[in-house]
Amino acid sequence: MLPAAAICVLAFVTVVASCAKADPCGQLATLSFLNTTISNAQLVAAGAFRVPGGMRRASAEIFSAFDRLPAFCRVQAVIAPSSDSHIEVEVWLPVTGWNGKFLGTGNGGYAGSLSYPRLGEAVNTGYVGASTDTGHKGDSRDSRWAAGHEEKQTDFDHRAIHDMTALAKATIQAFYGKPPAHSYFSSCSNGGRQGLMEAERYPADYDGIMAGAPAYHYGFRTFVSGRLDAFRDRGGKLVIYHGGADAPQGSIDYYRRLVARMGQQTVDGFLQLYIVPGMGHCGSGDVPNDVGQWLRPDADPEHSILSAVERWVESGVAPTSIVATQYKREGDVASGVVRTRRIFPARDSR
Repeated sequence: MLPAAAICVLAFVTVVASCAKADPCGQLATLSFLNTTISNAQLVAAGAFRVPGGMRRASAEIFSAFDRLPAFCRVQAVIAPSSDSHIEVEVWLPVTGWNGKFLGTGNGGYAGSLSYPRLGEAVNTGYVGASTDTGHKGDSRDSRWAAGHEEKQTDFDHRAIHDMTALAKATIQAFYGKPPAHSYFSSCSNGGRQGLMEAERYPADYDGIMAGAPAYHYGFRTFVSGRLDAFRDRGGKLVIYHGGADAPQGSIDYYRRLVARMGQQTVDGFLQLYIVPGMGHCGSGDVPNDVGQWLRPDADPEHSILSAVERWVESGVAPTSIVATQYKREGDVASGVVRTRRIFPARDSR
């Protein structure tokens, strides 16, 4: 059954009273949620979204086809868990074609902005997507905002992603009348760290996590600990990937500590680590470097780590390998494949 907003769109009705009254998207503006102010909840027509302030020319792998997006409900909110918090969040909900899943997205560097490309690719592939600035505005390389602001540091370290996730699930329930069947998180660098923090501190938030090149020591006051027992016990699945040319020792050490504490068999049941030979930070390098870190509608578990995580969660089939791909033009599928390489999960051989 379609939400009322979808019925209006399919009937080619725009701004009329009957749809406004029945529009579950607009009604999300009245949603009451802890420490949260919803500033806007608006139906965006197919192809109508424009990135606020424009968008610089992106590299091929970065989603930019907003003019081809289907209609979606755009929810904008501010979450303030402390008197010094101002966490901006957006949740995008497809009007039609929702795959029943939620995809949380993370940030690079010190964050400071919403990731519209990640929101766009989520909706483009059928997910509900959510993004946050983690509680401040600014250049992702600038951390001056954190000086003297311990609550903002906490927001950045872990609280903003958790609160974003909780709000997204509440809007999904309100909009579709049911919770997501499964929830996933995918990001790289600081976003990889965010994924690990979610698994460690909030194990019920996500069923599966794809954490790329985690910045293990990027927090201000709270750091990655490796305490994944609760995430494992509830059936969560985690895949870490790291470029071989991107100083991967931190990921190797993290994996080895887990194996030393839990045992190889236990770790194999819920976590895998892939070191991609020659790959740079989150991608790049004149090698096969595409492992599904960019969402595509036709992704499959053989070529996409996120799809492999989904199959692991939903069907109990653990990945045995991932095919990394190098395109003639980095990230551009249409440019053609140069070569591929099969990557196998690491094992502690000490």
